[in-house]
Amino acid sequence: MKNNFKRFVTPMTALFIFIILNLTINGIIRAEESRDFIRKPPDSWHMPFAPSENPIHIPDQKPKGVTVRVKEITTYEVVVDEEKLKSNTLTMEDLELTEVHDKKEINFHQVDCYFYAKVKQTQTRSTEYIESMRWREGQQYWLSDGGKYVEWEPWSEWYAGSKW
Repeated sequence: MKNNFKRFVTPMTALFIFIILNLTINGIIRAEESRDFIRKPPDSWHMPFAPSENPIHIPDQKPKGVTVRVKEITTYEVVVDEEKLKSNTLTMEDLELTEVHDKKEINFHQVDCYFYAKVKQTQTRSTEYIESMRWREGQQYWLSDGGKYVEWEPWSEWYAGSKW
């Protein structure tokens, strides 16, 4: 019986080692496959080239750049407390408006808003050679937290000269 046991120990050990090595090697191979060290580049988006009907003309002489000083003036209306204006106690904080990008960021409920008004903002850009202006309107809110907020509509187009 002792001889029979010794006869099975060596092949069983070899079989056990073979199975362990096989599982380990398969795990390593799968791990390397998932990492994919040698990657094939993804198919890129390709647009076929065909000459356009209107050929592009590139001027022979490149433009010569010149620096121009631009003066930009932003003007806006803001509603202030009439009593502060009469008593000459107006401060810079009274002129401050916080632009609302997302109403979720402020505590905005109908009961919290105790005053609102239409306001307007203009922006003027001028150089020695051209002057242009654009504007936008907005809604100003006074909320119970003490903040003055404004929701601006989109800017108008730029208007130059007599188009304003």
